[in-house]
Amino acid sequence: MHLLKLFGFLSLFFYSCECYKFLALFQTSTKSHYILASKLFKEIAKKGHEVTFITPFEEQTPTKNLNVVPVKTLQTFFCTRRNSMFEFESANPLEKAKFLFEISYNFTEHLIQSTEVQTLLKSDEKFDGVIIYQYLNEALLGVAHHFKAPVILFSSMPLYAPESFLLSHPNPPSYVPNILVEYTGRMNFWQRLRNTFYDTSMIAYYLWNYLPKHRELVRKYVPGGPDLYDFVNNASLILINSHVSANEAVPLVPNAVEIGGYHIEEPKALPQDLQKFLDDSKNGVILFSMGSIVQSTHFPEEKRRELFKTFAKLKENVLWKWEGDDFPGLPKNVKVMKWIPQSDVLAHPNVRAFISHGGLLSTMESVYHAVPIVGIPVMADQKMNIELAVSYGYAVAVPYPELREETLTKALDKVLNDPTYRNNIKKRSLIMKDRPIKPLDNALYWIEYVIRHEGAPHLRYPGMDLTWYQRNLLDVAGFVLLVIFSLVFVIVNICKLLFRGKSKAKVVSKKKKNN
Repeated sequence: MHLLKLFGFLSLFFYSCECYKFLALFQTSTKSHYILASKLFKEIAKKGHEVTFITPFEEQTPTKNLNVVPVKTLQTFFCTRRNSMFEFESANPLEKAKFLFEISYNFTEHLIQSTEVQTLLKSDEKFDGVIIYQYLNEALLGVAHHFKAPVILFSSMPLYAPESFLLSHPNPPSYVPNILVEYTGRMNFWQRLRNTFYDTSMIAYYLWNYLPKHRELVRKYVPGGPDLYDFVNNASLILINSHVSANEAVPLVPNAVEIGGYHIEEPKALPQDLQKFLDDSKNGVILFSMGSIVQSTHFPEEKRRELFKTFAKLKENVLWKWEGDDFPGLPKNVKVMKWIPQSDVLAHPNVRAFISHGGLLSTMESVYHAVPIVGIPVMADQKMNIELAVSYGYAVAVPYPELREETLTKALDKVLNDPTYRNNIKKRSLIMKDRPIKPLDNALYWIEYVIRHEGAPHLRYPGMDLTWYQRNLLDVAGFVLLVIFSLVFVIVNICKLLFRGKSKAKVVSKKKKNN
């Protein structure tokens, strides 16, 4: 009996210690998203798995088993775009979608044709799994297909409508808002109509214009020129950086796992000067950051003056992420830093509000640390995130065109002095933290799970093997309509024949009477 227990323990030990070899592909030059992806890949490596990580960034702190391969050609792409981000705020969702399609294609093309990826494709390397940062980069699925390894997708936000469509994930526009509109799932009729229009338009553009370009990238740059359409929705698993504490509940298929907030750690020690600034701010601190893509230095002069006037009259101190060196006319209660350890700062008890662009990572960190938000959304999913935060009662929105001293002061007054906002975000914080397993541990479990089970094909629901019109019963609806039309056609023609027959009988009868 004891020998059996010992054998079982040893079997479990060796089973759990099995190590795998992964290829990780990350194509964008967005620092915040890189930090998110890097966190996941580092943890995989720390579990003893070997990870080859191809990315535009160089890793500053080496991690055992993590081989970082930087692709430098991708690093400067956003530099020429940042100046126009504020102007881009007023674009309609279709214009924004086209812009995102364009830059995503650019990132993907640069990565797949890079010397680093091409050298790897021509090598004899073998991988147990390929992890791809998922965002409009379908050509990278060709790399995974080349290595004949299970594909694990990782999304930094809820799935975009075209991606949900392509991956056969349910995404009803009746209650799942497009990430480029400022709606929540509780839409009125006109919002549902517009949401359906935007989803349909983006999916059509994606299928007929965007996806064929990625198909050509695969044929051009992947040995053997495989057809992307043959394996485009064959991912074994998708990890989604979302959670009901900061996002709305949506239907998920078995191979889609939410891991939202996994990047948030217990607060680390802050730099001494920053710690002192926070500790000495007895009236509280307001954190101000526009994220890593949109930079504060690109605020137009008139908007900057409105910010200065607002901050100068506050009794609270302001900690501002400012990427430049020169800052003329800085109010005395404002401290600027080029990079802020945001989550660690939000954890400080003196931080009372967060002026944010509404990026999902920032929103999740606010929820986790229970700091109410004043949102100034600019691009991508930011408007939707802030609108949802407003509906949950822990944020006030200040649309960028309306950013003035009066509007910002009024918004700050609400979140600082109305306890409702802090109480509401505390409730959301409890929801985020109340989980049976830590989200990072959950991610690692499912990654290993699909490798152990050779891609876990049993997690694929049957609808993933249907075409889009079969999955949405359009063929059935078409058949039913055809049957109804046919019956109506037959009945109408029978009635016509009967009516003609009666008419002829009447004519004959009338002629007989006249004779």
